[in-house]
Formats: sequence, structure tokens, C-alpha cells
Amino acid sequence: MIETSKELRWIRILLTIIALPIVVLILKTLKAIFIPLIFAIFLTFVFAPLTSYLKKKHVPLWLIILITLIIIAGVFSIVVMILYAASNSLISGLPKYQERFQNLVVDGAAMLEGLSARMDVASKSFPLLDLNTLLSGSTFSLTNAIKNTMNSLMAVMWNLFLILIFMIFMLLEADKFEPRLTKDMSPESRDKTTGSFKTMQKQIQNYLTVKTLISFVTSLIGMGLMLIYGVDFVLVCGILLFCLNYIPNIGSVLASGIPILILFLQYGLCYQLALFSILIVATQMFFGNILEPRLQGNRLNLTPIIVLISLIFWGWLWGFVGLLICVPLTSAINIILKQVDQDNMFSALISS
Repeated sequence: MIETSKELRWIRILLTIIALPIVVLILKTLKAIFIPLIFAIFLTFVFAPLTSYLKKKHVPLWLIILITLIIIAGVFSIVVMILYAASNSLISGLPKYQERFQNLVVDGAAMLEGLSARMDVASKSFPLLDLNTLLSGSTFSLTNAIKNTMNSLMAVMWNLFLILIFMIFMLLEADKFEPRLTKDMSPESRDKTTGSFKTMQKQIQNYLTVKTLISFVTSLIGMGLMLIYGVDFVLVCGILLFCLNYIPNIGSVLASGIPILILFLQYGLCYQLALFSILIVATQMFFGNILEPRLQGNRLNLTPIIVLISLIFWGWLWGFVGLLICVPLTSAINIILKQVDQDNMFSALISS
């Protein structure tokens, strides 16, 4: 009997290994459907406290859905207006920075060529020395890149439409979840499943709440520092500071580097650049490495190396969106795997 149990366990492990590449291929091929679905699930978790409160007050379900949609539409409208204002400032101000950046690349390439000549190294062996050609106006334009980005707004609108459709169906089916479990599962399995679902919901709620609060505060402080030191594109950098902080490990580095680069292009090497760099990096380190871990605690139950691996994997699978949601998504998968098998090897490896 014990040998049969072990054989079945190994068969399950082998089938999982075989099925994993197929699942990854499906996720990558159908990302246009899965990404809105994941965002809809996360938003449903975020709005779960409000939904529960309104249900306790005996608010009709159709009105709960309407209130949720109005809130999402209002937030999205504010975001669109902010992005529109930021894009206008970029389009009007980027040409002069593009020229300065190209001059900086040309000067850097010339310096490297001179250094390679003194060291008797062929400059052709350094592809980066051709960056000035790559960034020339005939082949690359930052302004056109921004315009192309703004032209993708229709794709964003379509994804938002799918998210809202998924959310509506989830809200409609939410009350039927437990009755179905009661009908089709034993009391023990039902309690275990609902417990795992509530744990997943609580973890994702906590992560998104803390991460959003930390990102918002760091972006406000960063924008304040930019105003004090006279750095251009304050609104644009504020948006980037907010968004990039959702990317673990490397997000805060990129978020700090962009305003530092802008200040460097404005004034060159100066003491203001040094002070500004120290302050904005210190802000990111304090909020990201000291305050946020204390607020988050160990609720996500993921080791640091697994966070890094999930960042690489989901970034490869779903691009920038995968970088943003890699941590809560991996945590949710870990909870699901524990629900299927409490002693599975994968959960033991990734859990902290």
C-alpha cells in the first residue's frame, strides 16, 4: 500500500513536469486573455471589503456592481488625465534632451575610441561605440516613441473593458461559490478550500495596499525633491516612480536613475546632482528596504531568491505587466499548490 502511494506520487510529479511547459506555452500564447483575467481577480480581491460591507447593508448586487464600476471608471479617468498632461510635457520638452543625450553618447564613444586606440584595442570589437549612429534622428526619435506609446491607448481601453467584464461575472458568481463547494465537497475539503481562498485574498489585499501606499509616498517625496532642485518632467518622473516601485529589486533602482539622469542632462556634473542623487536613493532605500518589509512582514511567504526568479520568469512570459504582478501571482500559485498537496516539493522550495 505504501509502495503504491509512492508510485502514484512520482507519477503525479512526472505528469506535472510534462504538463508545465504546455501550461507556460498556453499562458504566453493567450496572454491577451490571461492578463486581464488576473487583473480582474486582483481588483475583485481589492474591492472585496467594500463588497462585503455593502452586502451586509443589504445593498442590491446590481448596485454594488454599479458602484464598483463607477469607482474604477473614476480612477481610470484621473489616470488618463495625468498621463495626457505628462505626455504633453514630454512631447514638448524631449527634443532638446534628445539632442543633449546624443551629444553625450557621441562624446562617450569618442572617449572610448581614444582609450581603445591608446590600449591598442580595435574599436570595432565594441558594438556600444556605434550607439551614436543608433540614436541618430534618422533611426530613433524619443518624441516618436512617446507618440507611439500614446497611440496604444486603444489597446489599454480594450484590456480595461475585458477586466470589467471579468469582474462583473466574478461579482455575480461570488455568492454561489460556497454553496457549490458545500454541494460538491466534503466539509473538510470545503473548509480547506475556502480557507486557502481567504488566505490568498488577504495576502494579495495586504500586498497591493502596502505597495500602493509606499509607491505613492515615495513618488510624492521624489516629486518634491525634483521641484526643490529644479528637475524637469516632474509629473512624468512621479508616474514612473509610482509604477516602477511595483517591480521588486530592480524597480526602485530604475525609478531613482531616471530623475538623476534628467538632472545630469540639465546641469551636468555638479554638487546639486550629488545631493539630489543621495536624497532620492536614500528615500527609495528607506521605504523599499526598511519600512515596506516591516509593513509587509512575512505574509507573502516567499524567499528572496524566488522573488528574483519569479521576476525573471513572469517578465519573460508577460513583459512589463509580468514584472508588476510577479510577486502576488507567485504567492497565489504557492497557496494553490499547498491546497492541492500540503507536502509538495515546489511549495517547500519557494516558501520562506
